[in-house]
Amino acid sequence: MLLLSAGWTQTANAQTIGPLIHEPDDVPGRRILPEYAAIGYDLAGFDVLPTVMFAARADDNVFTRSSIKRSDIALQTVPQIHAVRKDSAQNIAFDGSARSSTYLRLTDQDSIEYRLQGTYTRGTTGPNSVAVDIGYRREAIQRGTVENDLAAGAPLMRRVFHVSLTGRKQFNRLSVDTQVILVRQRYEDISYQADGILDQQFRNVDRFGLHGVATYETSGRTAIFASLDYDRFDYAFSPLLADRDAQNRSATFGLRYEISRVLYAQLGVGYRRYDFKKPDFGAIKGPAVAGHLRYFPTRLLAIRGTIEQYNTTSPYDLVGAATLTIVRVEAEYEMRRSLSWLGSAKVAFEDYGKQPYSARRFEITCGPRVRLNRWLSADANMGFSRRFVNGAAPFEPYAQLYAILSVTFAR
Repeated sequence: MLLLSAGWTQTANAQTIGPLIHEPDDVPGRRILPEYAAIGYDLAGFDVLPTVMFAARADDNVFTRSSIKRSDIALQTVPQIHAVRKDSAQNIAFDGSARSSTYLRLTDQDSIEYRLQGTYTRGTTGPNSVAVDIGYRREAIQRGTVENDLAAGAPLMRRVFHVSLTGRKQFNRLSVDTQVILVRQRYEDISYQADGILDQQFRNVDRFGLHGVATYETSGRTAIFASLDYDRFDYAFSPLLADRDAQNRSATFGLRYEISRVLYAQLGVGYRRYDFKKPDFGAIKGPAVAGHLRYFPTRLLAIRGTIEQYNTTSPYDLVGAATLTIVRVEAEYEMRRSLSWLGSAKVAFEDYGKQPYSARRFEITCGPRVRLNRWLSADANMGFSRRFVNGAAPFEPYAQLYAILSVTFAR
């Protein structure tokens, strides 16, 4: 159901590096069910798996505002194709998808999104590997978040090009992961009311990043790790704004622990600092945290959790920074081979640097997935989100209830 979320996430810019996460092959979310597995096509050595999804989303608060509540239903079509070629030494994968959203009444909210991505990995069976990932996407930025709190107008659209080079080297018990990324984000102007245009070019940014993680296995089940991250943000020039270019640095230290196949836990804590190029703006600094959880109490139940954190320039004061700390827990229960229940809960902590306000956003979704046969499945989801505001913030709290019904055809 990823493609039915309000937008592709900002953090999906490159591959995640760090201590390897081991999951059994016979747990929900990874288990291959032969009688329901798509067949696909064999094309020039590639396994090609096409799908198309048709969905309807009912939303009681499209603009995520407490003062302007508008409800509507959006009809969505999501074609997708995945192609992969594997051998003993390398993998090549291509992914392409698009999403068309058509509203029944609020036609100015219609949007078309798409994503193209290719990955080449050398060294798929040994301890050492190198991967190149290149992608381009057009996405709608979710309303009611730190990146988009516009009260009206067309959806805020962003075009993102990213490329990353990721390497892994194993030295007996010590492994080192490194990554270089380049991300270019370009925002489209917004049509507003009577043919008005809101210029959004001031949001444009180029990001360059260097990331590294060193992991040492103290035993077969325990490992300690340390990570260093550096990111540089070069923002577009605007005569109405000050220089918002910035650098972000963070260092974390952590522990990974596994209990056979049942539990995998990883937690890192450290220090982060976000410095603006202009000294007058000072620095945004504080604790850094990241974590992963994999828990399989039975063969039919899987619980997965993540903690992630990143900084972005605040759109409200235009020269400040916001720190987002996101905690997410997902569960999947295979009630029967043809029926699974999925649920997720997410809390986003929005801290706006030196500003006297902050926000907390909570979201929960749940529903069944029915597999009818190899080529047909259906999902139904109910979701609720709420944003809480602390202090005299320039944005509103809100509550939002939505429901999604989708049918997926696969080959």
